[in-house]
Amino acid sequence: MSGQRQAMLVTASHSPIIEFPAADSEALQRVHAGLAEMQAEVAAFDPDLVVIFGVDHYGGHHMHSMPAFCVGVAATALADVGGIPGPLDVPAQLAVGAVQHARSAGVDVAVSYAMDVDHGFTQALGRLCGGIDRYPVLPIFVSCIQPPFVPFARARALGRAIGDYLTGVDASRILVIGTGGLGHNPRMLFPPIDEVSDEWRPYHLFGRAQQDVSQQAWIDYEIEAHQVAAAFLADPSIPDEVFGLHEEWDRAFLELYCGGDLSVFDGWQPDQVVDDGGIGAMEVLSWMAAGEAMHALTGASPRARLQQVCRVIGIGFGITSAGPAGVPFAASE
Repeated sequence: MSGQRQAMLVTASHSPIIEFPAADSEALQRVHAGLAEMQAEVAAFDPDLVVIFGVDHYGGHHMHSMPAFCVGVAATALADVGGIPGPLDVPAQLAVGAVQHARSAGVDVAVSYAMDVDHGFTQALGRLCGGIDRYPVLPIFVSCIQPPFVPFARARALGRAIGDYLTGVDASRILVIGTGGLGHNPRMLFPPIDEVSDEWRPYHLFGRAQQDVSQQAWIDYEIEAHQVAAAFLADPSIPDEVFGLHEEWDRAFLELYCGGDLSVFDGWQPDQVVDDGGIGAMEVLSWMAAGEAMHALTGASPRARLQQVCRVIGIGFGITSAGPAGVPFAASE
């Protein structure tokens, strides 16, 4: 391979309710504009590989055996709430190589030859890349929904291992995505296993590997529940605090995230993050991995593009980006 290789980073929040808000707002318009701007920049960059650190909401990973991290060698997107269904174009050998490299680097990633992904992957692929199958994609799951949580330092270690691996792959333009966060608290919509009702507990534990609750029943329930939540979010008589919106936390996080040294997060305690930013704030673990991967690839650090508490979609929305920046050739090249 010849010519200058480049990498680009985008991190962005996601919310299923962006697909069906019960009201419009200036904040929502800014979110749409920010995502459209990033999609245009991604299109101009025209990656030949997308590496996405995504999260899951009991779509593809369940509590009978929840991995901290999992690399998909093959992956299919569900028609879940806010999701885009269909197969992902995963370069299988590249994915296997990522698993081998990460494990050699001391990061024990799981591997899936039949990964299901939900809106925690596909909303970013759709709104940033213009579709879930527009580019070859390496999907990497980061567990963020259920305590005990992954330490921030381990998410960084994952990103560093993947970034080191990517310096040697046959790709000229690599887009790295992290998706999730910022502050929000969807605990009622996606309850931890010790809080889930008896009705849904079999699905949370075993997913499709049980007969009591079908995956489609869970998806249908989540669509209805999010539509109800959208109506509540559009009701101005309900205080923001009810929905776990935390603008001060969002701003503080972004200032540190864009500060050039992600090791400052190594001492963060997940329980404190949940207390201060809501359980949904733990999704920024995907940002940790993506940011560290980009730094390993190029040395570049992210800059903030958008920080906006968006009440009508129930989330503190953030976007950052870095690059395009040059990727040095591996020594073997």
